[in-house]
Amino acid sequence: MERSISYITSTQLLPLHRRPNIAIIDVRDEERNYDGHIAGSLHYASGSFDDRISHLVQNVKDKDTLVFHCALSQVRGPTCARRLVNYLDEKKQDSGIKNIMILERGFNGWEAAGKPVCRCVDVPCKVQSPNLNMVCVMCLVPLFLIPLINLLPRIIDLLMAKVYALLGWEYRKPARVPPACPFKPVAKNDNATKVAAETGTEGTEAIAKPIVAEETGGVKHD
Repeated sequence: MERSISYITSTQLLPLHRRPNIAIIDVRDEERNYDGHIAGSLHYASGSFDDRISHLVQNVKDKDTLVFHCALSQVRGPTCARRLVNYLDEKKQDSGIKNIMILERGFNGWEAAGKPVCRCVDVPCKVQSPNLNMVCVMCLVPLFLIPLINLLPRIIDLLMAKVYALLGWEYRKPARVPPACPFKPVAKNDNATKVAAETGTEGTEAIAKPIVAEETGGVKHD
């Protein structure tokens, strides 16, 4: 059976790579250990790929689609995918592998597109990729906390009213003033300034008083 190699984007792969008939083959070398990897992917480093190619075929005997990738899927990924095709053609055995694909832009493109990345050190990776159709529960927590926080003053008033009633006292709700905006300047009483400006006497009083005191010597004359 003649096999061809095709390309698949990260957006196309995301909803498919959880299927049991698909295997992702990571052929990067040492960078997988510190850059992370796609959850559930199998690691077959390109440096030793030829020596382990028979092991790969046995490991994916229940898969019909393999997706190869390296960092950018420009050299190592396509090369290893072609080596597998040649190996299967030479052996002429029915391995069950029908589709061989290459992830466009590789792992770097996958991560840059915001797709999930696993950073476990298990060999092989046993982490299943998250189901993106599920709603994150922690993301919904603030939606429930905000109404509760707004209700806290009323709940406190209700409890205090009950306690005061048991003691025979009258409970009065405290007046709650909304906090002032720290960026809003304090309002000034400009009425006196406006009157002085209209009459033209602004600043006259402060200047005239010392002059009168100087001329009269501080003595009041009838």
